[in-house]
Amino acid sequence: MSRQLVATFCHEVNSAIRNEDALKIRSILVLEPPFANPIYYELIEELRNEYPADDDGSEDRLEEVIKAAVTETGEGQDEEGRPVQSWHHMVVFLAGWLTFIRDVDTSQLLKAYQAMSDVQSKGNTALQHPIKGILVLPTLIGYAQIFARLAVALDRQPELAQHVIAASEGKEGESLAEKAANVVRQGFLTCLSDRNTVPGGIKDGRPDGKKIGVYKMANVCLKILFQSNKLDNCSMIFKNIDAASPPLHFYPAGDRVTYLYYLGRYHFISNNFYQAQMVLQQAYTDTPTHENFMKQRRLILLYLLVANLILGRFPSERVYSRPEAMFFREIFQPITQAIQKGNLEAFQRMMNLDLSWEYAAKLCRWKVFYQIGNCCEILVYRSLYRRVFLLAGKQPGPMDRAPPSLDLNAVVVAAAYLETRASASQAKTHSNGWSFSNQGLPTPPSYVDPDFEGMQGVAPYFHQFDIQEIEGLCASLILEGLISGYISPKLKKLAILGTKKAGSPVKAGFPNLWQVLSTKKREQAGGDGVEGWVKTQQAGGGKVVRLASARPAGS
Repeated sequence: MSRQLVATFCHEVNSAIRNEDALKIRSILVLEPPFANPIYYELIEELRNEYPADDDGSEDRLEEVIKAAVTETGEGQDEEGRPVQSWHHMVVFLAGWLTFIRDVDTSQLLKAYQAMSDVQSKGNTALQHPIKGILVLPTLIGYAQIFARLAVALDRQPELAQHVIAASEGKEGESLAEKAANVVRQGFLTCLSDRNTVPGGIKDGRPDGKKIGVYKMANVCLKILFQSNKLDNCSMIFKNIDAASPPLHFYPAGDRVTYLYYLGRYHFISNNFYQAQMVLQQAYTDTPTHENFMKQRRLILLYLLVANLILGRFPSERVYSRPEAMFFREIFQPITQAIQKGNLEAFQRMMNLDLSWEYAAKLCRWKVFYQIGNCCEILVYRSLYRRVFLLAGKQPGPMDRAPPSLDLNAVVVAAAYLETRASASQAKTHSNGWSFSNQGLPTPPSYVDPDFEGMQGVAPYFHQFDIQEIEGLCASLILEGLISGYISPKLKKLAILGTKKAGSPVKAGFPNLWQVLSTKKREQAGGDGVEGWVKTQQAGGGKVVRLASARPAGS
């Protein structure tokens, strides 16, 4: 049989390289079966006959044919007469593509993954050519997206790849997803460190050279790491972006929104909620309101809402009424009401680790349950102090020189009562009135670690609020700026400061949560800058990214 089809494909690729038509190259080097054009199946049959997989010399012979037919990969000159080095790695990449489509079996996921990893790596090497490498960038981005889907699918079936993971040299426990992210990341770093661009990487308001692919490749890496739950490995990507990327706003909306979503999620998981809400707000603003983007807007809004909630800014009715916020009111309104009212009973019931609340499992699937439970509890206590102050605080008259005060023993009674109700199996979920006394408190809640339950000699732990704990909580709230005042250790009272300036004891003693927390977080972060979000063009075109020092994911 002749080598007609192989030669035909080679001539088509050669013509596309000569015309600098990167999209034409992408349309030729189709990777994922089933193929729409039947000519690819004829090509595969020809490859299996002329270059069989069991022939060790097949790939070498393919490279010889490609090198002879794709003459644009040889040495040459550019338009200004400057020498252009040969592009041998493109020859290797094309041979790798041909052997991939010849051998790929979509029913064998692990073999497909290994073959895909090989062809992606060869493409990354071809991308490194300083002049012509950009011509394979669209092809590699498409390959990376396919590779990402395959890696995530395999990561969810770890039993298929245990022997491959175990054979990793010097990278104990590195998953297939991490391996895939490392392969794609090499292409990302090549784009990021492209020096064949104008200073700053922006030309005529658009990314220049390979830098056009920075965020597309980064998003593929992040997709692999997020969907395979390897979130700790994202930090190096964001640091690389910080070091050498052009400003994000020069890139297409799709690249921006996807990247900001992942960056916001990363800061959310890292407990950087102020940075998370800034990033997610921008992603939400940049996402079109068309119904086709409803899923994306809902996902972004979810984490934006929770980040704001943790910072003391609660969703309004206008937010709840948006189409993408469907059912959010039912889930989050009980939480915000418990925080605002200082309802420790309701909050502890909803955030109970037994996930008995009807929406607890959903919050766990969204990976926000523990953040709400851990970070919002202090806000509940702050509202509890405020509520008790309104009910039992001493508010002096106009002629009284003593500051407004709160007997902390009253807070002890309130907190103990609410916590006990939360743990009582037969207690009602909601209570309309607050009436406390030191007499007749229910039995305090007990706890035994499940690992020791039933063991002889293990006594349950009974938690009960006392004045020392309430005083300590109050001191912490004052230190965080959530309460304005001071504690009298002798009298066990909280005194409110700044009443005259604020206009009322409540406004003075319990300032706006969002203003306090956002200001504090902004000061801690040194301003509104966010790691991984490049907003302004770096002087001198940024820094050079040293590929040799790039730490692989999982290390």
